[in-house]
Amino acid sequence: MFETNGNPVKVFVLAACVAMTSNFNEGYSNSYPNTAVATFKNYINQSYINRGNEDGLSEFAYSWIWSSILNIWFIGYLAGTLCTPYFTDKYGRTRTLLYSNLASFVGTLLSTSAILLNSPELLFVCRLIASVSAGTAFGALLLWLQETTHTSFRGVTSFLSESSFIAMNCVGMALGIESILGDNLTLLIGLGSIPAFIGFLIMIPLKDTPKFLLINKKDEAECKKSLDYYYGNKYDQEDILESIMKEKDESLIIGSWSLTKEAIITPQLRKAYFVGSLALQVTVGIWPVIYLSTDFLSTHFDNQTSQYFSLGFILSCFLANIPGIFVIERFGRRPLYIITAIVNILSLVFYLISDRLALNGYPYMRYGCVVSLISYGISYGFALGPIAFAITSEMVPQRSRSVVQSMVFATNTISNCIFSELTYPMYKWLEVWCFIPLFIIPSTISLYYLVLHFPETKDKEVYQIVKEMIGDIESNSSKSEFFGISNSIKSDDKKTYGTIIDPI
Repeated sequence: MFETNGNPVKVFVLAACVAMTSNFNEGYSNSYPNTAVATFKNYINQSYINRGNEDGLSEFAYSWIWSSILNIWFIGYLAGTLCTPYFTDKYGRTRTLLYSNLASFVGTLLSTSAILLNSPELLFVCRLIASVSAGTAFGALLLWLQETTHTSFRGVTSFLSESSFIAMNCVGMALGIESILGDNLTLLIGLGSIPAFIGFLIMIPLKDTPKFLLINKKDEAECKKSLDYYYGNKYDQEDILESIMKEKDESLIIGSWSLTKEAIITPQLRKAYFVGSLALQVTVGIWPVIYLSTDFLSTHFDNQTSQYFSLGFILSCFLANIPGIFVIERFGRRPLYIITAIVNILSLVFYLISDRLALNGYPYMRYGCVVSLISYGISYGFALGPIAFAITSEMVPQRSRSVVQSMVFATNTISNCIFSELTYPMYKWLEVWCFIPLFIIPSTISLYYLVLHFPETKDKEVYQIVKEMIGDIESNSSKSEFFGISNSIKSDDKKTYGTIIDPI
């Protein structure tokens, strides 16, 4: 059941279904608060009035309570991210996704009960529970997508992880509009339980990934069954097995803490961590924009218009992502990432300029804010976001992949938590000038490092990428890669990954 047998259409459909159901919780539950913000404000305020606070909450008290409800997500997400290596390496990618979807289903039902019980405190706790499952699911999903598809199709399926997140953002923002479900929080939140349960059912018959079965479980028979299940006869299975064996390490089964220490002291793993973390740092502004774009735009437009423009932002992000899925394998990760990162940063700069001009005698420039927001969404969805989230697992061998990926996601989650928590109060204090210290300067510094060190991973196996990162390629490779030109690297049996080597 659900065998893909290497058929590209079946591979794409299965990957899309797994990605959408596994990512629904994260994308949906973090986007409907943007457009349903007025209903949530009434819900929180009314709960305190019902408990004896006749005047309700002050604006200051509400801002911190609402900010905490939103940003507690990152605390739970961090916990889920840190748990990912243990679950994915011990129980497998498929079973981790299965139980994550089940936990998401339970968390969504509990969140719905918080609305029925009129308890913002319970909603706070339920978002924490749901975010733990989302953090675990996202890391496991990336591993599953990349390990169940052939190298030639890996970029497309990896893209689906972020594509599905953006798509669910669209669904959440659309349904959060007051004229749709925005005034019915019970139905709005409860709807998220359906995809979570479907995701749980989808994962039940799926086999685990060939790499996990051969390297972690050392079960060649099950690995071959998995290869038949996902690859069929479309590809030479002996070549695939040989490629997997090049990542095999007999001393693989050691503690996560030991692997973490190894990642810190091994030059190429440390470099992968820095590249992955800084690639995500450039995108850190997406969360405050997803949460607060309606608030940002309400400076210039009425609430309903701001809601529709916010929906336009996330729709543009999603629509740009569709061609990005197919462009990624044509032009490579490096040039696409660098170009879209530059556009992304400049979009924030133009938003700041438009906002200031609109409030100082040029009211028509408020539409410049809308254009900037849409440009920000397009650059993120087309390549910046998907590549940033997928690049780490493409640079790290199987032995350390889940650990290094979790280190990167943990760093990004902490960064998201800090920057998102600061954005709302700093926006109230500094207005749009807060974009400079929060997003523009950190992103520019990160991008400078990435221009120097971001590798090209298109059409390359992990061991080839690792060799490139440790300098075991032609001296002119970096110059060629800057312009998106991939050098051909001949594979051999020498293992230069997964162990400590001399510094670069």
